[in-house]
Amino acid sequence: MKEKPVDRRTLRTKKLLRQALVELMEEHGLERITVSQLTERADVNRGTFYLHYKDVTDLLQQIQEEVLGKLSEIGDEIDVRDLMRAAERDEPYQAIVKILELWQRNADFCGLMLGPRGDPSFVLRVKGLMQAKLFNKLSDMIPPEQQDKLHVPREYLIAFVSSANVGVLQHWFASGCRQTPREVALIMTRLINYGPLASTGLVKSGGSSKP
Repeated sequence: MKEKPVDRRTLRTKKLLRQALVELMEEHGLERITVSQLTERADVNRGTFYLHYKDVTDLLQQIQEEVLGKLSEIGDEIDVRDLMRAAERDEPYQAIVKILELWQRNADFCGLMLGPRGDPSFVLRVKGLMQAKLFNKLSDMIPPEQQDKLHVPREYLIAFVSSANVGVLQHWFASGCRQTPREVALIMTRLINYGPLASTGLVKSGGSSKP
């Protein structure tokens, strides 16, 4: 069965509405945006808007679903052992590079979503995605007989690492994405593999402090 050809006019309309949404959210926040404001800013008539979206919230959610769906696809490629091997070579893990390249391509929207004028539910979904695609895999590698011997409970470990990596993303966007995706991916690879203190070089990965 042939795929339905992409309607360029539809793509252009959606792009204009997305851009208008980002601009208005930066100016006013999500709660105060109306369909009239959106269509006026995007130079799209209301009838065309309602062909694709029910309301402003539906537009926001569809953009989020698109971004999260692509992130999920890349997340399926993650293998914790490959990440550890990349860290041992002091190289950025390639799957994380791809994820950050996707974030960068959507920096206008994603930077806003993760910022103070963004959507807190989007941050929670990003954390949930991280937990499902990486950190649950990491904890699943721990043999059952060792689960009770962890220095911190499993759920706290997952919560800490997922929140920390969202914090890295938020800082990257807030600082204008000065570093490349590869540079930030190396930072995240080191942090995930060694932890925050060992990553500074002040503490060895085995846990002892340098003299």
